[in-house]
Amino acid sequence: MSTINNYCITHKYFEFLNNLNLKVIVGGSEIRDITKIPDNWIKDNTGNNISSKNKHFGTLTSHYWVWKNHLSNFNDNDWIGFSHYRRHWIKKDNQNEIDLKNLEDNLLCTMPKDINFEVLLPKKIELTNLKFSKLIKKGFRSYLLNPSIFFNKKKYSIKLHFDLFHGHGIIENAANFLNNEDKIDFKNYIRQNNSFHQFEMFISTKKHMNLLYEKTFDWIFQCEKKFSNIKLEGYGKERLYNFLAERYFSFYFEKYAKVKTWPYVFLNNELIN
Repeated sequence: MSTINNYCITHKYFEFLNNLNLKVIVGGSEIRDITKIPDNWIKDNTGNNISSKNKHFGTLTSHYWVWKNHLSNFNDNDWIGFSHYRRHWIKKDNQNEIDLKNLEDNLLCTMPKDINFEVLLPKKIELTNLKFSKLIKKGFRSYLLNPSIFFNKKKYSIKLHFDLFHGHGIIENAANFLNNEDKIDFKNYIRQNNSFHQFEMFISTKKHMNLLYEKTFDWIFQCEKKFSNIKLEGYGKERLYNFLAERYFSFYFEKYAKVKTWPYVFLNNELIN
């Protein structure tokens, strides 16, 4: 059975992470107090890094660190996974039975026997479940451009969702900076789809990750230059480049790889604090 090289991204110290078979990486180490972080945890401000960009890049600074500092240590067909301090890949769909006492036993550490796929992704979020009240509150401009969105949930696209929560027209404008190979396909993806794989969580091989990171960071660095006049304040905009990349990761894997969805457990504050 193939072992998964699991990286877990966190922004601060959580004791329970010490007990798990994970490579814990602290995102934004350059701008955080890391004096209490264990020596064996990875700090993303070492080596070739963009840790100082974490405020607006979010988990991307950890992905960048692994790409530039660790990925060369793996073979093309090695399996590499990313999880978060509160979201962890599990062996089977039994989230309601998991707590900190049995988390280690339930973690997915080896690949499933059936590997007729190239990447594992979390189940998609369905944007058609967006509450009508949020459309009223945030969607006035979108409503003026397309009144039918209030009467047809199929209109609740990735683009509409991004317009409402992260800035009107930003993702459409950002798509223009993609290379010609992806530009049209990505625009169609965000216009025509009303669900996507969240969190930049995945389990994949080095072979796919290299291309993913090359494409993502080339695009995101261009967006950073083009959007330098945008005030990145508030939840919806502060981590703008992370939100853009989250949609692109989903698009990339669906376009370039054979995808299988897989369960993960979400640990709420009551469990981890």
